Amino acid sequence: MANLDNSQYEKISAKLDRIISLLAVNAVKGLEPEDQIGRLSDMKFQPIEIAPIVGKTPNAVRIVLFRIRKERAKDEQKEQVGEAVAAQEGQV
Repeated sequence: MANLDNSQYEKISAKLDRIISLLAVNAVKGLEPEDQIGRLSDMKFQPIEIAPIVGKTPNAVRIVLFRIRKERAKDEQKEQVGEAVAAQEGQV
């Protein structure tokens, strides 16, 4: 296999970045902006990478991610309480 010089590596890297962005756009097409941000974050994209895909600033993406994490934590807590109640009812 031939060794790549820095210029060739950068060209390949740029093309791969473009392909990844196109796949990401396709993966969230048709979703609400908040759902797009959540889905891309779940796919390990960083706010600075998500921002151009959804047409927002990185800071706006961070704010939405904060809200999503807060909502998920609340939902998880409700689920744990529900499981605890169900376990207690099963013991009665």
